[in-house]
Amino acid sequence: MRTDDTTVIPMLLVDDNRRYAEALFRDARRHGIVIHHALSLEEAREVFEGPAGSSLAGLILDVKCHKEKNQPVPDNSFIVAAVKYFGAKAPHMPMAAITGESGLYGSIAELFAGTLTIYSKGRDEDEMLATLAAQARNTDRVKLQAAYRDAFSVCSRFLGREAEEELLNCLAARESDDFTVIKNTLGCVRRLQEKIYLALNRLDESLVPTAFVQGEVNVISAYKHLTEKGVVERYRIIDRFAELVYKISSDNGAHTPYASLKYPPTRYTVQAVIFALLDLLHWFGSLMESRGAGSSR
Repeated sequence: MRTDDTTVIPMLLVDDNRRYAEALFRDARRHGIVIHHALSLEEAREVFEGPAGSSLAGLILDVKCHKEKNQPVPDNSFIVAAVKYFGAKAPHMPMAAITGESGLYGSIAELFAGTLTIYSKGRDEDEMLATLAAQARNTDRVKLQAAYRDAFSVCSRFLGREAEEELLNCLAARESDDFTVIKNTLGCVRRLQEKIYLALNRLDESLVPTAFVQGEVNVISAYKHLTEKGVVERYRIIDRFAELVYKISSDNGAHTPYASLKYPPTRYTVQAVIFALLDLLHWFGSLMESRGAGSSR
């Protein structure tokens, strides 16, 4: 199965200069960064709160930019408003500001001393991008994406951003002993497994008939059908893991009522099910590639 050799780090640039954004996009690629561009703070909020926002691992702010889409000229108060918004929404996200106006550099650098590094356009891009990339790679999010690159690649290519975020949440919670977190994580695993069969149905109804995914996904019928058709070897790894993931996540997930169990699920239960799911994702990605499936995006 094809896997990217490096973890691409998505970052958001908020700058009203399209030509500068295009140039920075090319520079960023050399540091393993892919840039999402917003022309104003209003547009940046839409990106951050939309489907792309969940994958962002860094932020670059122009010092003087538009706050609203329909503003005729850049706003000097943009940087304060932007830092306030993103500081509240994503306090742990690596962030930097950059300006092409030398007159603003000193005052802004003094205003944000110790909290935000200010860089100069046309001079500091390489330093800024290298620093942001290093900071992002040290976050738990990017570390998980690098450690399980093949699984995230499958989610990105064939299942979409929501699946990427759910996988990230599952992996981030895999060490928790909190019973509510355990149940929520198992519920998340079940949703990811359902997404696999929904994607196979969209690819080829002979793999997973539409009757199995209308309304509530009939996971049992879906994985048994794949075995009966010879797509999956009976009683081998994928057949066994499909059953294990479904039954454990269904019997113990967040949607099931709380009960006094003789042996309730533990973090080890969660880890076993997650790693079985990772094998299912690996198998699913290989199958999608062999059938010539395109990206979900």
